[in-house]
Amino acid sequence: MSLSPVQAQTPSTQLTLRIAAQPRSDALLDLALQARLSMGGDLPRCSGYSPAISGRMSVEVALTRLLAGSGCDHVVERDGSVTIRRLRQARPRPAPTAAPTAIQTDIVSQVSDIVVTATRRPEFPQRAPSAMSGLSGLQLETARIDDITDLSTVVAGMTVTNLGPGRNKVFLRGMSDGAFTGLTQSTVALYLDFVPITYNAPNPDLKLLDVDRVEVLRGPQGTLYGTGPIGGVVRIVTRRPAFDAPTLDISTTQSVTESGGAGSDYSATGNLPLPGGRIAARATVYTETFSGYIDDPGLQLRNVNGGARDGARLALSAQITPDWQLTGGLVLQSINTDDTHYGTRALGPLKRANRVQEPHDNDFQESYITLEGQGRWGRVVASVAEVAHQYDSRFDATAALPAFGAVGDTGALDESKAVDLLVGELTYASLQSGRLRWLAGGFFSTSSTTGATALSVLHPGIASVYREDRTDTLNETAVFGEVSYDLTDRLTAIAGVRWFSFDYDTTSEVVQGLDRRGFTGSDTATGLSPKLALAYRATDGLNLYAQASQGYRAGGFNTAGPIGQPFTGTTGTPSREYLPDELWNFEIGAKAILWDGRASARIAVFHATWSDIQSDQFLPSGLAYAVNVGDGSNRGVEVEANWKVSEEFELRSNAVLVDPQITRPSPGFDSRGDSGLPGVPGFSANLAATYRHRLAGGLQATANANLVYVGRSSLTFDAPEQLRMGDYLTGNLSAGLEGESWTLLAFIDNPLNSHANTFSFGDPFRLIDGGVVTPLRPRTIGLSLHLRR
Repeated sequence: MSLSPVQAQTPSTQLTLRIAAQPRSDALLDLALQARLSMGGDLPRCSGYSPAISGRMSVEVALTRLLAGSGCDHVVERDGSVTIRRLRQARPRPAPTAAPTAIQTDIVSQVSDIVVTATRRPEFPQRAPSAMSGLSGLQLETARIDDITDLSTVVAGMTVTNLGPGRNKVFLRGMSDGAFTGLTQSTVALYLDFVPITYNAPNPDLKLLDVDRVEVLRGPQGTLYGTGPIGGVVRIVTRRPAFDAPTLDISTTQSVTESGGAGSDYSATGNLPLPGGRIAARATVYTETFSGYIDDPGLQLRNVNGGARDGARLALSAQITPDWQLTGGLVLQSINTDDTHYGTRALGPLKRANRVQEPHDNDFQESYITLEGQGRWGRVVASVAEVAHQYDSRFDATAALPAFGAVGDTGALDESKAVDLLVGELTYASLQSGRLRWLAGGFFSTSSTTGATALSVLHPGIASVYREDRTDTLNETAVFGEVSYDLTDRLTAIAGVRWFSFDYDTTSEVVQGLDRRGFTGSDTATGLSPKLALAYRATDGLNLYAQASQGYRAGGFNTAGPIGQPFTGTTGTPSREYLPDELWNFEIGAKAILWDGRASARIAVFHATWSDIQSDQFLPSGLAYAVNVGDGSNRGVEVEANWKVSEEFELRSNAVLVDPQITRPSPGFDSRGDSGLPGVPGFSANLAATYRHRLAGGLQATANANLVYVGRSSLTFDAPEQLRMGDYLTGNLSAGLEGESWTLLAFIDNPLNSHANTFSFGDPFRLIDGGVVTPLRPRTIGLSLHLRR
């Protein structure tokens, strides 16, 4: 993996800036936003008010003016970002004469924070009155975070199912509606910049290349992000074109997987300012192959689950006026895997015996235009985007043929879905200064999902057994707003609400032999999603908050099943229409900067109540349906801590303890109240260490270690022992050498070569036998070379 070290703007870039006189931390936030600069460090402890600055100047000049007399200084990091560090006064040595001595200062070794905008206004995760995390591009690069699956190993409370690249589902804080992907809206919303990239589709597994930062918001985000994200939001913020200088970043990685084969990863990122300094383009391309490691003796194939990921991004930015910037772009990615990567208990975790291979294709495309304005009047962001997402899967359905009255010794289920989404949003945010701060916005989206499910006999002969063609359309409009008011110098109240309205329609036709079954249904829903919070700044280094927020997901229709399938809603049979569900989350939290800024910590205690939980499940025939499984709750505590032991050594850790459960089982679904929620462990933890040491000749030596524990969980709501998974330890190690324009890195993933079971699911037709295990990718050793110019 490679991340370009060049930010959207560098400290030497000449910009037109307008920053009002205000507390220094707020002024620095304004600067980071206007300059499109990643900035972190100890901003809250820079004392006093900054002067107003206005005009065309470099970021270096602006920082010097804003920090004058504050007791802070700035440092430009290797990736071009800026870290604000508080200066510590050193005691002067006794002078040999009576002449006055100068006050000496040195830079305090401090943990760094980054500016995030997931709440639609700039702020620091360590000060935000919510359970928010932010990881900078440099942190992603250091930890070798390649995609959302990798991200789950370092983000507190994030869980990703492990069916395969482009097939997975994401959870936050244990808010799981089930481990399977189907009709229901995802509980976690994935955003690429300002655009939602999933509805009920699996995670497209976009490669986290040339990314400025990733922002994670936990808990319902209905006020700002609409219906659906009742578990939270993960927002990927890409790097924008820079207007000052051309750059080029090239990377190559070669790896070998034990019990598998070779893998490769090539990428290039270029930035090109056009003459005049007001237009710039940025492009990223990559191609990646990953080896298989599962053998299928029945098909006489080795390493069946190999695949590839290819993609590109292009962005073009224009500085229309000093206050307004227009950016348009295109995102493309394709994932192709030859097979799923589960094994069987009988043959061993790295072997299985299927009758057919189970390939998967996931193609993602997005085009967008974003207009951003910043001035004395506030900040405006308007965006329009079109997303096309298509994914196709095959499963071995031999075991399902008798349920459809079909004769054959080999069968397959082919699923194909195409999602077309048009989405737009307009947001206005007031200035940061003043006791009253507010934002307001409007949102619209229209989407169409067409799907085809086909069950076929493949041997002897080829024959169609069952087919469903289904189309879902969803139109949503919303207006939202949020107000923050400083009740005192230390106490702030926040209130927000979103009004939404959506219409959804479903048409379906099922064909089985000479029989047909058609269905048409539609419904409309409107509602409000509120949020209330209090934030208290107890000291300069301690922030406390309390929050209540609500999330909502729309209902829908069930249409799948063999001809004659009843839709009565009794146990084991689907209802024709499944109901909306609603989640309320209540939490209190504390965030602290400790030990003279060398450490930071965050703790949150939360309790969620969830009514009419929607879940994607499978009929006895193996076809998917959605059901309300009952009411549930989840309570827990999450902790994050960072410690800058020295300028060279840093530790990062997190842990989550949750207790999700069904409190009132539905009479139409057989679930155990003590089973928890599927796919999420009761406990998980992470510990990461980073070491950087300067050598002679401008070189740096680096070393990184990451240790991850994933607790035990169950695949289903009824929690039989054979469908248990998790309870394993894994991690990775890396060491490298870094020069001014290059980096050489050696790494080992899963160094203990654990074959622990991460996911007890292979296909819907063998769910009840519990014979499936999905092992961790075996030990993988590799070498990466990055060249920067």
